[in-house]
Amino acid sequence: MSELENNDHEQSPKKAKSVKAFEIYPDIVSNLKKGSKFSTEDLKKLEDVFGDRVKKALNLIGENRVKKYLFKPSGVIRWVVTGYEKDYLVIEHSFCSCKDFLYHALFKREVPSCYHLLAREIAERIEKYEEIIVEDNVYAAYMEEWLE
Repeated sequence: MSELENNDHEQSPKKAKSVKAFEIYPDIVSNLKKGSKFSTEDLKKLEDVFGDRVKKALNLIGENRVKKYLFKPSGVIRWVVTGYEKDYLVIEHSFCSCKDFLYHALFKREVPSCYHLLAREIAERIEKYEEIIVEDNVYAAYMEEWLE
């Protein structure tokens, strides 16, 4: 293995290049029941795939940055993670509007996802997120903000 290949391999978590977020999340989080705690073994499995993104995701959860928006009366739900630079729209198992997801997960396929998407998945399973109820008439404005 060349030095360049070795360095690239060291920077990326194991197994990530051949895996898509929507393929791996159900397997990783399916064993967790709502309201359950993560075991050390669960965290190790996540770290094997996501590397240091796990710690970042847990920090977001601990800082109450995962939000579940419920639009009324339609009942539409949108998940948002308040990052350190802006708010990111996160769609279950498959999408985050941040640059890390777009570049490293979709384009380069180095990792299954960003830490925002991971935070959303974990937060829902352990039921540690803020639920925000808003009227449908602000839906378009919120979506525009989250996707800019």
